[in-house]
Amino acid sequence: MENLLKIPLAFSLLFSTVFVTSTSDLARIDNQDQDGIEITGKVKEIIEAKCMGCHKPDARNEKARKKLQWIKVPDMNKEEQEHLVAELFEVLEDGKMPPKRTVERRPQMKLTDDETKTLLAWVEKEEKRLKGQ
Repeated sequence: MENLLKIPLAFSLLFSTVFVTSTSDLARIDNQDQDGIEITGKVKEIIEAKCMGCHKPDARNEKARKKLQWIKVPDMNKEEQEHLVAELFEVLEDGKMPPKRTVERRPQMKLTDDETKTLLAWVEKEEKRLKGQ
């Protein structure tokens, strides 16, 4: 009889694990400690809409997938965070992301001026946090 009770419990644990791990790619970014890069609100919306398609674990674009996976950002150490912030400044200021080829195929992926300003302000805030300012 005890073994019969263990089967539903095991199934329940397995189901809950699968369900919890299959939630939104950026869902866990909201639950960060103070030492990690914070991605919330409008910034999170922009990243989900314009960046996640290429920069996630199951993205088709291998180069983009290897360059950055947004879901790994919360786990970055301080050195990795500093590198990411510097890289983000460069690609945003130079208009390198999303790449021109992507925008040609999918114009809706182009960052608007307001989106770029929002992301730059966020990156600047993160840079100051990393420098202890």
